[in-house]
Amino acid sequence: MKINVFGSEISSLVCAGCLAETGNFVTLIGTPDLARTEPGLVKLLKAQVAAERLTYSDTLDADAKVHIIASNPDECSKGKEYARLLANYVTPKSCLIIRSNFSLGTPRQIGELAKMPWLVNPDFASEGQAISGFLRPDRLVIGSENEYAIDLFKRLFAPFNRNRDVTILMSPESAELTKYATNAMLATRISLMNDLAQAAEYLNADIEEVRQGLGADSRIGFSYLYPGIGFGGTHFERDLSRAQTLIQSAGSHSSLLQSVLDINKEQKEVLFRKLWQHFDCDLEGKTVALWGISYKPNSNSIENAPSLVLIKAFLAQGCTLKVFDPKLDDNFSQWMQTELTAEQRARIHISPDMYAATEQADALCVVTEWKQFWLPDMNLLSANMRTKIILDGRNLYQKPWVKSYGFDYYGIGR
Repeated sequence: MKINVFGSEISSLVCAGCLAETGNFVTLIGTPDLARTEPGLVKLLKAQVAAERLTYSDTLDADAKVHIIASNPDECSKGKEYARLLANYVTPKSCLIIRSNFSLGTPRQIGELAKMPWLVNPDFASEGQAISGFLRPDRLVIGSENEYAIDLFKRLFAPFNRNRDVTILMSPESAELTKYATNAMLATRISLMNDLAQAAEYLNADIEEVRQGLGADSRIGFSYLYPGIGFGGTHFERDLSRAQTLIQSAGSHSSLLQSVLDINKEQKEVLFRKLWQHFDCDLEGKTVALWGISYKPNSNSIENAPSLVLIKAFLAQGCTLKVFDPKLDDNFSQWMQTELTAEQRARIHISPDMYAATEQADALCVVTEWKQFWLPDMNLLSANMRTKIILDGRNLYQKPWVKSYGFDYYGIGR
């Protein structure tokens, strides 16, 4: 089958690569960024280009049967431009699939502008696991009122729906809201756990023990019950804001989702507050090591990352920072140029490895749960650091184990 995929996001690149891998001939209308750190993505794309099943182009394939819009969710106007363009290439067998998480109500406008059968198929895969999420989805939500579009989608996605049927049929509007509701629910669980972590510290309880008790309840489960220093990325914050606006427009005066956002904002400074209190509100001249800049492991994205809030807070108190992240790239350099003064930039040192960042440090903040941070060489850390303090923003370590090496330990809710 010939397919056009519109977009330059990880979602569009993964979609194009995976559909090409199953024997389709895919044209990607976008600018592929082969510096993406999504695991396996570059290898997948290069293999499909070499097999001549994937083509990068500025123009669409006029003979394509299926058109997929998977562009930036904030570019609703571009989605409508694509739809107007596609209206010139309508055939009796045309179909449009909208995977972008556009603002609520936009997909129907796009579908009507394209003048062909259309459906909404939200992309639920998370960054860092986008390929596995596409190949083995836990559900395939199909929002459509057109039987032809539904049947064509099922044939196209049959290779990813073999173990058991995971398709869920609903209206386009329900499909849109399902995506927003999913992110709202996950973000709410995270923020609730962070609120409970604060209560745990007040009561001298351990939030990890509380998490085990909560997750054992079959009505709740363990997913997204990990307290930490807040969620980052663009998806949660954007989707929560849009969902809150929709709820208020529907006549509700609830501010639940705004509270979730407020809790998350405060949580991004929690390690700063702990260290500030440890040193009696005086951090001037201290050297702080940061492990992890990206907002999540297996990604180079720093959008709304908690690390950026921490960096600004520490710099404002006169600290010097030594940072390490396995995927640190120009994104961070550009952020520093935009957000920091020359004097502040001079107090940030990018380290070649995780242990170099801790040399002569007064404290270590573990910000992102990269796998290589999970079992550090405590003897080496002890020898490197000037002051033995670990602030564990992801609760990776057992407190007694860290303290047995003579460290002061601060976790979240522990």
